[in-house]
Amino acid sequence: NSHDIIDDRIDLVTRGLMGITVACARCHDHKYDPVPTADYYSLYGVFASSHEPKDAPSTLRMVDKKDLFQPVVFLRGSAGSRGEKVPRQFLKVIEREEREPFQSGSGRLEMAKKIASNENPLTARVWVNRTWGHLIGHHLVRTPSDFGVRSDPPTHPELLDWLASSLVEENWSTKSLIRKIVSSKTYQQTSGVT
Repeated sequence: NSHDIIDDRIDLVTRGLMGITVACARCHDHKYDPVPTADYYSLYGVFASSHEPKDAPSTLRMVDKKDLFQPVVFLRGSAGSRGEKVPRQFLKVIEREEREPFQSGSGRLEMAKKIASNENPLTARVWVNRTWGHLIGHHLVRTPSDFGVRSDPPTHPELLDWLASSLVEENWSTKSLIRKIVSSKTYQQTSGVT
């Protein structure tokens, strides 16, 4: 089912990279986080305008379709029940009022730049949290795929913010982030394997 494949891609990208559960807005505005259904379908339009070429040597490659998909809201998540048109654009909760529709092709590159932007408050924190959890054994935010209003708060918010700022200042270098964590006194403490 192409709709479910696109839903999986939206969920993977938004929870995996930004810790926000956008897929919850497929059928209705998100119940807890400020993600309207229209934003879900804006991202849906990006993925529906892309495909994996059959002749590609790797399945990790996507290209724009010749005819771009003009997204509309599927009322209650049903593709047969079409609502208002929406532009392919980034999430309002992150972009605020300054957002503009994507201009180039499907919008995948523009979306990727928005996700990895220094102005995006989530991506660096999510990446730091996942790296910290991998190295230390527990995350600073215990719900690494959900930084929304119902998630656990960070155990050490100042540390999370400082590491995220450092990551961005050091040109998103994961190597520098790992070096910073493993050279810390916290990492060098004795631990017991459970």
